Order: sequence, then structure tokens, then C-alpha cells
Amino acid sequence: MRHPWSEWIPGALNDYQIEQLYNEEAIVGRGAFDRKYVDKSSVDLWLSDEGYHMTQKYSVKPSGRDSYTRLIQREGSAERLPKQADGTYILKSRNTYVFKLQEKLGRKLLEAKIHGQATAKSSVGRIDVLARLVVDGMDQYEGFDPERVNESNFFGEMCIEITPMTFDVRVKEGISLSQLRFFYGHPDKAEIGSKEIYKTVLGQQAAGRSLGVDLTPVTIRDLEAVAFCARKENQPPIPLWEEEEEGKKPNPCDYWKFVGPDKPGRLRIKQDLFYLLRSKERISVPPGVAVYCRASDETIGEMRIHYAGFAHPFFGWKREDKEEGTPLIFEVRGHQVDVSLADGERMANLIFYRMSEDCKPKPKDQEENKSKDPYGKQSLQLSKFFREWPEKLRKVNDDGIVEAI
Repeated sequence: MRHPWSEWIPGALNDYQIEQLYNEEAIVGRGAFDRKYVDKSSVDLWLSDEGYHMTQKYSVKPSGRDSYTRLIQREGSAERLPKQADGTYILKSRNTYVFKLQEKLGRKLLEAKIHGQATAKSSVGRIDVLARLVVDGMDQYEGFDPERVNESNFFGEMCIEITPMTFDVRVKEGISLSQLRFFYGHPDKAEIGSKEIYKTVLGQQAAGRSLGVDLTPVTIRDLEAVAFCARKENQPPIPLWEEEEEGKKPNPCDYWKFVGPDKPGRLRIKQDLFYLLRSKERISVPPGVAVYCRASDETIGEMRIHYAGFAHPFFGWKREDKEEGTPLIFEVRGHQVDVSLADGERMANLIFYRMSEDCKPKPKDQEENKSKDPYGKQSLQLSKFFREWPEKLRKVNDDGIVEAI
């Protein structure tokens, strides 16, 4: 029997190839394939209703030799998480939780030599929630190797480890916090890198594949900011799904404050506070390339960078408003002491992958609504889980707290 991958070339799979994997039952467990949950180079993964609280507030590294959920229960480090009356789960900040996912890997994935690379969705990272994929058979997070998974007696089950850092949050069955990118062949073999690709994605002035931070002020409702900083009051838990009605989303004024430079070209990152900043470079991803952005160093001095994520084909590419590319958002936490961050300081590196097949734009009459790509025209922007900033704002105090007029 001839399978679709017989004709593929090594690289990251596009949305049509991912659909073929589902049709071949190389990924199983959630029911019929639904294209609206697939990005151009990854697929969303969905929570089940089986969740656990790590009672000692620590995570347990996957061993690769046992079912992960069985491991944490046997060690006595986890207890089943009860549902709230409305069917949701409340996850407290600085606590760790584990949820089984609805999908699992099918045996045909091995035959196809498919590898996986995962990351938390950008909307989740922007509210300081750490979410890491665990695949049974693997002894590391955020991906899988088909040969190593095949050696496990607990093939293909997947779960996600969730740690809210700043805010309490709410989750429920059937939402997605993580996305999985598939590769035909090992991802390392699909990497591409040259001055030419850097200039294609980052513009003609690109000197390499790194991204620096932009500390020039941006205007938001007549107020200026170079960053947003999370407020650490006791706010209600944030739902980790996008409410259909704008008014039901949390008010950003209750959770965030505006931050300006402490001196020209510099920003003070205060210890143990969480910030959102933007890249100086604006990226524009062509249809035959997938991008992975990772922190250039997990720590820079006493500042910790959490950002690691995907940029899909067509992100920032040939924008209708004629703008050149789109910046990425950095998620930064002050560590043990305050640190002064300089404009342009290197924050992240881009890894470029060849697509196995070029992505194709959808016809205008088949495009999904803007909520599918809420960040394509972003500058400095919060998670889509929050409503838009009020039309008229004023500063309440010198600490950057704002409110609606």
C-alpha cells in the first residue's frame, strides 16, 4: 500500500500534509479532522478532562520508561484535580498541573519517520503560563523522536505540564494550550541558514538570525509605552480560551500596566516581575519556510527570557496594509536582582526550516476570521484572551497603572 509520505521530501509538514496524517490514523484520539484547528505548519493539541495537581509544587521530568501520568501517581506527587461546578478547573499560580491530551500518536507515525516539535501557544505564553508537552517514551519535553517512542511500552500517549507563574487561570476540556509541528525526517536535517534567507525573512538590513528588543515608545490610546508589566494583585483567574463576546474577556487595565524607559534607550527590568516587549526586527515568513524562535540564552544576566515559539508561513508576509513584516513578542521575567536592558539588546535567535511542501494561501472566500491569526499585524500586543484596551485611557499613577476615562 502506498502512503502519502512516499512522495514527500524532508521538512516541516504543511496543513494539507498534516490532514493526510490524520486520514492515515497516524494521529488519533480526537475524532474527525478539523482544518480550522490547523495552522500553516502545526496543529493544536486539546486538553482532556483528566487533570492532576502536583501537590509538592514541583514538576517531574519525563523518564521515557513509563507512562507519565502513571509515574506521577505512583510516586505520590500528584492527585486528581477536581472540576468546578461549571466544568472548569482553576490552576493556581506557582503550582504545577498535568493534563492528558485527547490526541495520541498512531503506529503509522513510525513507518512515516515523522518527528515532532512542540511549543506553548503564544496567547498562553503572553500571560506567563508555562506549558510543556510530554510524550510517553520520551525523556525530554516538547517533542518526540519516532524511534525512541517506539521503544516504549506506553506508545504515543501525550499530556501537557502547566505552570501558571503570575496569574491564576482557568482551563477546561477541549481547549488548546500547545501546538505540535511535524517533520518528515529529523528537524536538524531540514534546517536552512544563509545570509539570503535572513534577508528574506528579516529584511535587507539583517546581519544574522538574531532578534533584538525594541525600546522605542509605541502609542496605545494616546499613551506611550515600551513594555507591558503584569500586575500581581489578586485578580480573578483568567480563562485560557477566547470568549466570543468581547465584553466577557478580562479587562487588561486590571492585569497590566504601561512601562516607559527609565532613561533613553534603556528599560529597568525589576526582579520577579513579568514583562512583554517587542522585537526590533520585523519578520516576514515566505510560504516555503517555517520558523522557530528561541531565547538566545535562557538567562541574560539576571533576566530570564521565556519566549520560544513558532512563526508560520505567511506570518507578516505581504501584508494588506503594505507594512513590512511583523515584530515578535518577547516574554521576559526579572530574576534575582533588577537589570537595565538596552535598546537593541539581543534576545532571541531564529531557526529556519524548509517546508516539505510550500504552503498555499486560502481563497478569500475560505479565509477564517481574524481570531485565527490575531497577531499578524501586532506591534506591542497582549494575549487574545484579553479585551481591547478601552478607547480612552489615563494614567492613575507614576507606576504605570491605567484606567478607562
